[in-house]
Amino acid sequence: SDLSILFIGDVGSNKTEGSRIIAKTLLHPDIEFRNYEVPTLNFDDLIGFVNPKHLSKGTLEFVPTPLSIWNADAVLFDEINRANPFIQSKLHELIRTRTLMGLSTGLKIVFSAVNPPEKYQSGYMDMALASRFACIQVPGIEVMKEAEVDKIISNNGHNCRSYDLKAILARARRCELKEEEQDKIYQMCKRVMRELVNQEILFNARQLKMMSRLIKSSLLLGYASGLSLFSEADTVTACITSVIPELHGIVRTHADAGIIKGSIRSIVSGFKLRDPVTISQNIKELCRVNITDSLAWVTAMKQMADMEEDIDALKQAAYRVKILIGKEVIEKELAHNLLEHITAQITTQTLLNEDAPISRLLYRANEIAASV
Repeated sequence: SDLSILFIGDVGSNKTEGSRIIAKTLLHPDIEFRNYEVPTLNFDDLIGFVNPKHLSKGTLEFVPTPLSIWNADAVLFDEINRANPFIQSKLHELIRTRTLMGLSTGLKIVFSAVNPPEKYQSGYMDMALASRFACIQVPGIEVMKEAEVDKIISNNGHNCRSYDLKAILARARRCELKEEEQDKIYQMCKRVMRELVNQEILFNARQLKMMSRLIKSSLLLGYASGLSLFSEADTVTACITSVIPELHGIVRTHADAGIIKGSIRSIVSGFKLRDPVTISQNIKELCRVNITDSLAWVTAMKQMADMEEDIDALKQAAYRVKILIGKEVIEKELAHNLLEHITAQITTQTLLNEDAPISRLLYRANEIAASV
């Protein structure tokens, strides 16, 4: 998709070396790769020195140095969230257009990296900058399987199965999507956009285009590689969520990332898999669904409960959630939050029907909640 990538991960999680390996694999082993530590980066480091001969002729050209950006094929801007305002404004241009002061740099791949702000107190990113990236969470060693840890200890993972990624990309660029597939992607992206409008998400037209490009690229990679993983619902969901910085903890937000990811997953399932969760028409139908995606089910149930006025249907939903808690089908905290949400809706609808006096509202509300 030719988008700039933002790696989000712990110190020592291989963001820098991983960027170098990916760039050399996709381009050429002998490429010029630059790694800039952004907190200490000066503008002169990027541009080199002004060529006075060209300046006297009224043209602008820079004399490159071993550190400057002009001869680089790929670059990593490390700790970009700690950039000073002047450098950050210059990085905006590099990330967006691969140019600097309007001059082409020759960059083919742009990576950036940050440590999770909440964990390292490293500072949140400016939304205008963060929304220009496709965000990728780099897994820490604590979430890896034992076999993956063994590969790191033995040879940094280089013994794992390899693919000719460069050839796959070349084939993918020659592939085309069918018209009906493109239309399905557009409809899905518009549905996601409308869902995000109802959440505490800042979403713009550029992100909408990035989302569409990522999904198309993923499907084309599937055609080129023969690997089904590129068209799976989880992969498409990851493409979509990668352009929403609020879901990655790198910008300040009050948005509930879990609920929003579940909503997006539900939409993707409906377009891709015709998931029963998505096609359920009411709470009673949703209660009968055999759950395979707990987050999508919880999200759909919460949305239906918000619109439901039938107290018996809401009580049936509450009973179903309790059963699922006992069977450990749904993560406990997620299930309890949903149960509280349904209980609040039952309480509201019951009070509306009873027309209770104001003096008894609080007592009655607690009584109804306790009965649920």
